[in-house]
Amino acid sequence: MPDELSQKTADEIKGADTSSALSAQAKTSSVPLLTEIPKQEIDKTLLALIPEDTAKRYGIIPFKKDGETLHVAMINPQDFEALNMLRFLAEKEHVNIEISLASEKMFTDLAKQYTGTDMALKEAIFSLKKDSEAITEFKEEKQKSKDAEVFQDAPITKLVEVIVKHAMDGRASDIHIEPIEGSFRVRFRVDGILRSQLVFPLEVGRAVISRIKILANLKIDEKRKPQDGRFRFESDGGVAVDLRVSSLPVIDGEKIVMRVLDKSSNFSDLEKLGLWGRNREVLERRIHQPFGIILMTGPTGSGKSTTLYAFLQILNKEERNIITLEDPVEYYVEGINQSQIKPEIGYTFASGLRSILRQDPNVIMVGEIRDDETAELTIHAALTGHLVLSTLHTNNAIGAIPRLIDMNVEPFLLASALQVVAAQRLVRCICEHCREEFVITAPQRERIQAVVDAIAPEEVKAYGLEAKQKIVFYQGKGCDQCGDSGYKGRVAIYEVVEIDEEMRAIIADKRGNETEVHAAAIKQGMSSMKQDGILKALKGITTLAEVERVTEGKVLVDAE
Repeated sequence: MPDELSQKTADEIKGADTSSALSAQAKTSSVPLLTEIPKQEIDKTLLALIPEDTAKRYGIIPFKKDGETLHVAMINPQDFEALNMLRFLAEKEHVNIEISLASEKMFTDLAKQYTGTDMALKEAIFSLKKDSEAITEFKEEKQKSKDAEVFQDAPITKLVEVIVKHAMDGRASDIHIEPIEGSFRVRFRVDGILRSQLVFPLEVGRAVISRIKILANLKIDEKRKPQDGRFRFESDGGVAVDLRVSSLPVIDGEKIVMRVLDKSSNFSDLEKLGLWGRNREVLERRIHQPFGIILMTGPTGSGKSTTLYAFLQILNKEERNIITLEDPVEYYVEGINQSQIKPEIGYTFASGLRSILRQDPNVIMVGEIRDDETAELTIHAALTGHLVLSTLHTNNAIGAIPRLIDMNVEPFLLASALQVVAAQRLVRCICEHCREEFVITAPQRERIQAVVDAIAPEEVKAYGLEAKQKIVFYQGKGCDQCGDSGYKGRVAIYEVVEIDEEMRAIIADKRGNETEVHAAAIKQGMSSMKQDGILKALKGITTLAEVERVTEGKVLVDAE
């Protein structure tokens, strides 16, 4: 009994000494002392700001966010490298960092809240250490069964499932799994922005890569050249997604990117895509023409294919034969004949177009006009009684005309075939749960009013706005619903040029002189992508910062 009392007394003294030391350290570092662990579970979006390995290396964990202030628990507030990392985080996330000193025990307890993949990760590591032939077993099992759901009990399978489920829950469009400095990093692209989710050891990463390659019917022993495949994943709630898989050899191994294609997506609602006012009216009218070309332009990842799928779903009727040439086929649409091009065997957009014209089509979608031959065949298809939808990489809608002429398309043929050229970009939507007013100065307000005055009054009205209404903008404050980003979801901004008789004359006689085409487009009532974006910002859909991010130059105002 005396020994027990002595031990208890010693522990109490040690605890008191530790507490005093922490208080002294907090005073020296001029930071508050974290006296208790937050009762609420830490938001996973906060934990995602600092990967687990980084948090443990520097002894820092984000545990709370109040508005623009991120609260961070730290073991050593005087660690120069850790403080530099926090400064970088503050600049990147546009937040103020509030540091609190935490004991090592409290830090360990906080670290237990890191990603829900921990258990699956530990199981995977244990399994791989126990059985160095894990990947070989995966391959052998795959050969025994073609069922994509093999290995339901394997830890690596569980880890892959957890990654995909987290991506679905977080509305990610892409999953990146890549080797970095002796480990593997997982990043999700959400609303167009990449964010780190977790890091795991090299041996686990290699097994995850092999598992994904098996599911996508790729060669797991081929690591010298890129491969492409796809597989389907269904969550516990019955939501099915297709995952388009791309593998790429990199210096430290292989990188996998999986595009998440939600099969439940409904593309037929043009308003939800962002087509409003005149833009929607022109495109809806023109896609019902029996022949001609409708072109969507913009960079990779700007949503062109999604807009074309929306048009196809509107046109998808029993009396129409619709055939597509795609690279790759992203979404399977019932009732439409979709064909995947394979350049390695000579099946290109050009050769595919020749075959399609013998299939009695009404509507043809060509995934992209990449070369002179495809451009020429597309024009001839449109001139022989087919409606052709396609995409082109240009900075704006008007730029598509000289681009096609540069591809040796005769101007008089282009003038006859072209119906509409539209350009688009994607902007993030303000989170509806934390939207608040965004203040601008009086001079900035006047400049914005001048932009609105330059837009046709009927177009402003079509957006539910008044030409002389109060100029008010909004931003997202950040909340649990949007992961404190202030944004949730994306919408497109457009500019649409309708090819009328005046425009045809300019294309045929003056080889699509951009200055004259632009003047004619303004005359017919075209709004630029920037103007479309400003109107959507005035509606509270997006922010001025987003419009500026995806369009050329400034948006005439700078936020205070």
